[in-house]
Amino acid sequence: MKTHLEQEVKLQVPRRFDLQLLEQGLDGYTASPVQARTLTTVYYDTDDLRLIRWGCSLRHRKGEGWTLKLPAGGGSGGALRRFEHVFPEEGSKPPAEALELVTAFVRGKPVVPVVKLRTLRKSVRLHGAAGEEIAEVVDDDVRVLQDGHVADRFREVEVELVDGAPESVLAELTEWLQNAGAGGFDETPKAVRALGPAAKAPTELHLEAVTPDSDAATLVRNALMSSVEQLLRHDALLRLHADPEIVHKARVATRRLRSDLRSLMPLLDEEWARSLRSRIQWLADELGSVRDADVLLARLRRDASQLPATDGQAAEAVTDRFAAQSTAARERLKNVLREERYVTLLDELVRSAADPKLGPHASALAADVLPALVDEPWRKLCRAIHNLEPEPPDDKLHQVRIKAKRCRYAAEAIAPVCGKDAKRFARRVAKLQTILGDLHDAVVADSRLRQVTGDRDDVFVAGELAGMQATAAAEARSSWRDAWKKASKKDLRFWM
Repeated sequence: MKTHLEQEVKLQVPRRFDLQLLEQGLDGYTASPVQARTLTTVYYDTDDLRLIRWGCSLRHRKGEGWTLKLPAGGGSGGALRRFEHVFPEEGSKPPAEALELVTAFVRGKPVVPVVKLRTLRKSVRLHGAAGEEIAEVVDDDVRVLQDGHVADRFREVEVELVDGAPESVLAELTEWLQNAGAGGFDETPKAVRALGPAAKAPTELHLEAVTPDSDAATLVRNALMSSVEQLLRHDALLRLHADPEIVHKARVATRRLRSDLRSLMPLLDEEWARSLRSRIQWLADELGSVRDADVLLARLRRDASQLPATDGQAAEAVTDRFAAQSTAARERLKNVLREERYVTLLDELVRSAADPKLGPHASALAADVLPALVDEPWRKLCRAIHNLEPEPPDDKLHQVRIKAKRCRYAAEAIAPVCGKDAKRFARRVAKLQTILGDLHDAVVADSRLRQVTGDRDDVFVAGELAGMQATAAAEARSSWRDAWKKASKKDLRFWM
């Protein structure tokens, strides 16, 4: 499999537009002669077009093999950004590796041919001043085939950058093409255009606009769907390389989902909400194991870089031990993502978020019932801090951190209705959570370092690193009360 980031712009094409205009070149660029070829492409999807509706596409093109495109986000000025995964093998069935990458979107549904296109493609390759290839401009005359007959026809121009080309080139070329007669932006992919209205339908997790006049049920659905969508959109990235930030976002999605089910429980069927929270715990724990290992490793590598150069070899040996544990946790997670249990859970989460089992209070105005939902986690946080000793043990401060996180998530969940006041309150509580999180990470790191045995130099360096953790923990213990003082100001909570 080969992967690259596709960056392209699609433009409408008036009849008079002629790609041969580019053969004359343009400021700073030279162009190759126009090349023409015919492409036969079959797109694959579920019968309800889940892939296309989620912004993905899976196609087979004769002579090129299979291509899977997944949304990358971040496009601007009409540009599309997608991760393109190319599988050179031929065959009548999509590659297993490609199907694995779309597990979260198809969730067990079979993938079948949904539309066939025949395209007459005219293309020009543009080169920079040094002869390097910059982009390809193509003029596609597309025919949609059904039962061997042409059912529809359309035309479009695409400008795609080659890997490594500066993004600014895309805007320059687009402006030039539009001045030369090309039309406006059209971000509609070919498969969507060919399949019509069904391909433009919203995903299973269609968010609704939330206003103070919305009922509480609308906010409940939005809160649950937002977390489930984040989990689905990060699934393929977890399978590909499990970058620490990707793991973090997926873990946050599961944690926030469980927190929202708890905070919003007065608006839900309690038995249903508790049961779903329990089933999510398994996945949250698996993601948490990887995230905790990542945090510990990053922390130790950061601190090891501050040690004297004479301790460098031993420091590397110590951090390598923790790197091995991080790698092992990642491999376990990849196996978990291949389990049927995981796919079943994802499907249940999508259905549950889109159509949660609501309680009688969910029909009330959101503005009337939601602020009170922050009151309970806030009171529990206050009570936990009030009951602390003057010099509280670390395990109790960790429990305070957990309660702060729940309170923050509750405030963020209702922020679409309660507005900037709830967001401001959540930020202050988040600061407390962060400081106590740093304390917990330092305490855990210190404990793990004290377990290092073996080579004398390794043990010595582990002791140096443990001393740095102790210092960090002391700093956190001395600063968390100031964060609490700011978070507990009365003027932050008048909306509750």
